[in-house]
Amino acid sequence: MRCEVCGRETPKLIRAEIEGAELMVCNECAKLGKVLRTHEKAPNAVYMPRKETAPLIEPFELIDDFGTEIKKARERLGLTREQLAKKIFEKESVLQRIEANELEPSDELVLKLEKALNIRLRV
Repeated sequence: MRCEVCGRETPKLIRAEIEGAELMVCNECAKLGKVLRTHEKAPNAVYMPRKETAPLIEPFELIDDFGTEIKKARERLGLTREQLAKKIFEKESVLQRIEANELEPSDELVLKLEKALNIRLRV
């Protein structure tokens, strides 16, 4: 491995910030800037690209009039829209649009709503 400043061959490089640039440098050149962290290349290291992973859940179809069902379930539990939004870590305005059937919730949000309201929104 070669130092990005002086070009010297070295078994160990150090990540350093020198004049605003992050560089992999030798021990001597590291003194020219601020050491960020060390980096040692493992012998015979092989680059392995990440595998594409399948989504954890399959997309699904919502029931008709899902917004009304969400609103009924929320009111049945005595929750305000604000309380439900905080409970599922979502914006109140998003819930308002979903309850008005103006916005279809993401699959992740559907799962949160089903769990929080103890209802089924999927066909």
